[in-house]
Amino acid sequence: MQRIAGDLYGGLARIDSEEIVTAMHSHHHGGMGRGYVYQLLASAGWASLPFLPLLRQPTLILAGNDDPIIPLINARMMHLLIKDSRLHIYPGGHLGW
Repeated sequence: MQRIAGDLYGGLARIDSEEIVTAMHSHHHGGMGRGYVYQLLASAGWASLPFLPLLRQPTLILAGNDDPIIPLINARMMHLLIKDSRLHIYPGGHLGW
């Protein structure tokens, strides 16, 4: 994990991968949670794009400028399609570091 954390998560993980590994292991409770399974299923194919213009709620979209997992173009597309959205791009990677 420490060897690949920078390439996987970007941001400060490129500089201090040991901190990322420590943080990941401190929250590990064993087993696969339902949320993680849903994330894996979502990565197989995202079909919600056509429905984004139907959202009426104010929406804050957060995206890191160095996220190798989810490209910044995804956040920009969501911002264009969600009428009442605000896009905040933070300096960092996938984990917000």
